[in-house]
Amino acid sequence: MRTLNTLLMLLAAASTNAQATWELMEPAPAPGRFWAAATGNSTHGYAGTGRLQFSGVNNEVADMYAYEVSTGQWTQIPDYPGGVRAGMDAFTIGERIFFCFGSPFIQFSRELYEYLPTTETWVAHELVPGIGFGYSHGFVIDDTYYIGPENGTNQVYAFSATTESWTSVAPFPGNDRRAQCAFSANGKGYIGMGAGVFSGVYGDWWEYDPIADSWTEIASVFPNADQASATAIGNVGYLYNTGGGSGGGQQLYLYDATNNTWNADALLPGDRIANAAMFTSGDHGYLVFGDRSTSGGNFSSNALWRITPGATSVPEIGPFDLRIVAMRGSISIRSERMLDASGTVQLHDARGALIAASTLRAGALNVDIGTALVPGLYVVQVRAGDKFESTRVLLAP
Repeated sequence: MRTLNTLLMLLAAASTNAQATWELMEPAPAPGRFWAAATGNSTHGYAGTGRLQFSGVNNEVADMYAYEVSTGQWTQIPDYPGGVRAGMDAFTIGERIFFCFGSPFIQFSRELYEYLPTTETWVAHELVPGIGFGYSHGFVIDDTYYIGPENGTNQVYAFSATTESWTSVAPFPGNDRRAQCAFSANGKGYIGMGAGVFSGVYGDWWEYDPIADSWTEIASVFPNADQASATAIGNVGYLYNTGGGSGGGQQLYLYDATNNTWNADALLPGDRIANAAMFTSGDHGYLVFGDRSTSGGNFSSNALWRITPGATSVPEIGPFDLRIVAMRGSISIRSERMLDASGTVQLHDARGALIAASTLRAGALNVDIGTALVPGLYVVQVRAGDKFESTRVLLAP
């Protein structure tokens, strides 16, 4: 018998002025490219596809790579089965890895594939409704991936990893766009920036609430940009903004949801890199590939930069002070913190499937969330009022 008793104050951080640090890691063993796609789980980052050069034809590629964060080593994996692509999106639900959409040149595609690392194979899933997407990015909340706006309709679609099917949600209220940035944090999704389909570059940002199925405009970012990238690290949204201004197109921002502000963080060292892909694994964010600007011109990059957040990041956002108790095939959550609103707690397996759910009453938190469980990795998600936390827990044999 093994017992895992972990005091968790996750997905929230205390305020500080400490800035993030950038560290150049082992480059991808691949030709440089931009408009690539990337995503990460707890152990690996996955990146690939993209366009090798701006000019010419047949510059899109389908090669894919896995980066093991514990060793810093890259491995080539089977090519993306949908063919050569640029402007794809990628996302992670639980530990599951998905790549989707993109185009050979400027088109749209509807394909969604899941990569299975244990067998090094790809599995096709249901096509997204509508005309498809290219150069668009979405976000994940709980077991669901959201993508939009659809070109010309502002439609937003949601893919459930539990049912492996698509539905429609509230349409995006902002201007139609592509090349937008997206991330999720604290149970909300965020979309912003990008370029209008026919004209304009944007700096506005919008927050999606999956419970209310509604959108709210939040603070904008300036300078506007359509070559930026975003991810969430430790439940805090980070934006690498390639617009001009004082940051010279190399400015990292973090989003303070409590005060609805974008706070300037550390500049990317070295050359400006645009049209890069970002992913998160563990406590770090990563920026990979992109278009590197130098005094001698622009060059496709295969660089990998690791982002380590400052010791703490933004003002605290509703922690539950959870204590996870995992033993003898069961998982329980305990807290001395009084909840000021009723809510729910859910348990998902590593593939994102819902295993168990319970209702929380306002007051002290003390819930047995799962019993007769097999050993493995699980995800505990707690939501009460406007507060949300999600963390992984290992149930040992």
